[in-house]
Amino acid sequence: MPSDHVDQHLKNELYDLMREDSRVFEFIQTGSFDGLWYWDLENPSKDLMSCFFWEALGYKKEKMTDDPVAWKDIINTRDLEVALSNFDAHCKSPSQTYDHVVRYRHSDSSTVWIRCRALAIRDGNGKPLRMLGAHTNVTSLRKSEELLAQKNSALTTANDELTKFAFAASHDIQAPVRNIKGLLNILQEDTVGQLDEDNREILAMAVTAAQRLTELTSGILQFAETGNIAQNMREVDCQALLANIALDLQADLALNNTQLLIGEMPIINAIETPTRQLFQNLISNAIKFQRQGIGHTPRITLSSEPHKNGWKFTVADNGIGIDSANLGRVFHPFSRLNLFTDFKGSGLGLTLCQRAVQMHDGELWVESSLGDGATFHFTYPACALVS
Repeated sequence: MPSDHVDQHLKNELYDLMREDSRVFEFIQTGSFDGLWYWDLENPSKDLMSCFFWEALGYKKEKMTDDPVAWKDIINTRDLEVALSNFDAHCKSPSQTYDHVVRYRHSDSSTVWIRCRALAIRDGNGKPLRMLGAHTNVTSLRKSEELLAQKNSALTTANDELTKFAFAASHDIQAPVRNIKGLLNILQEDTVGQLDEDNREILAMAVTAAQRLTELTSGILQFAETGNIAQNMREVDCQALLANIALDLQADLALNNTQLLIGEMPIINAIETPTRQLFQNLISNAIKFQRQGIGHTPRITLSSEPHKNGWKFTVADNGIGIDSANLGRVFHPFSRLNLFTDFKGSGLGLTLCQRAVQMHDGELWVESSLGDGATFHFTYPACALVS
């Protein structure tokens, strides 16, 4: 049966049931609304409110008059202005709906939020004669929304403070760490040939620890800076961006004899700084985690393709790969899957990548197995300007 026939059949059934049994009307009213109201516009001193409306506000129906003054005395004055304005607009034109949420003063002085909807009943000339309306108590919903807003505000404030602290702490730590590293390097140079093997090893370990601390504080600083970047989208030419990154990494690429192959890249609408960090970190990781051996040529390939309303980017390498058991950990902050002595780093690079992608409402994932290289994919949805 077509849906319009079903609707008409349901209407007819309900009309018949309401005529036969008043409990059906009461069920519909109490199940769907918190009271109906009826206003005779030809006799405006008569505004009939359901007992459910007064009960929601903590008043006894028998003690309240049918004069509109009764509810106007307890409605929020600014909301009353909105209600009257909507009433005038609806009376002038049926296309203007009468539907708004207003605040009433409960008998205990608390605030009750009521959604008020109505329909003007008109004569043959379109003149409004009556108003038939329904009230819905939405106070619990409003309180939940306010509580959620407060919690979100508190969480945002806490995150901002934490980010500021991380930024300030890592920035302040960098100077003494650089100083320690410099002093250790001087000591290492000045004691060449003077220390026994054990002391040389201890000094080398101290230099390595200082280097690791330098990289760690630098990573924390980058992480904090990423959270503070203004959310300003701009046109980013990925082809030009990657060419600049390749120049910046030229020494690392040459040192590791790594080929960097960049396919055709789009111009997108994105936040430039985290996008640059994203590409650079993925490429740097691919350079770092390469296999060493005769006959092996390290290779990194970047490609892109349209994806839904945006773009999907891929960074693939032929390096050491990642054990499938560890794929779920690679984006965790400070997560290191290799010994620091083998591969240096703070353990924040991929976390920064994930944050950059999340800032663009995209997704980042990796496909890999141990010994077979790694392929990172990420999406920037609805950001393409030109293909």
